Amino acid sequence: FLPEDDPDDKFSNTIEFYDAIPKYFSNPRLMDTMRKDGIYLPRLEREFQHRGEAYKVMVRPARLTDRHGVDKEYYPGPREELVEEALRKLACDRLNGVYLDDQAGVQFTVYELHKELQSRGHDFGRTSLVESLHIGNESHLRVTKDDGELVLGSPIFPVLLLARKKEWIQHPKDARCYV
Repeated sequence: FLPEDDPDDKFSNTIEFYDAIPKYFSNPRLMDTMRKDGIYLPRLEREFQHRGEAYKVMVRPARLTDRHGVDKEYYPGPREELVEEALRKLACDRLNGVYLDDQAGVQFTVYELHKELQSRGHDFGRTSLVESLHIGNESHLRVTKDDGELVLGSPIFPVLLLARKKEWIQHPKDARCYV
């Protein structure tokens, strides 16, 4: 679903580099103990190598407000990684991939995302999936080279459009979303 007029294949290494970034925090229980006042997480910093070059990623956690009005910060974790992989599969396999305004994205329903994850052995509820999409949208990545030069600054999901809850309830298979 990328543009066909790319004679230099300038996008060929972009996904490979993005996938090499250690952006996911693998221990949710440890995350709970790291929260200051039960809310705030420190910025996560990691160093990594890609194609022989050294990089540093700083992950600013997402701050979500629950239905009781309580704020809590989250690093993107294993659930968000699974959701991102499922969205990629939906984009490629089901022809839901779109290319708008120089950005690649995927249109989907929460139902489709749920079914894709179920087919991979992961059964997250709708609320958990929506929370995961918000974490991907509100966490911020900043990748720099060894010398401090900025390489990437972006959320995991820079654009997130969600159908309203009322639409999900009335038409769960048709309420379209976009990442």
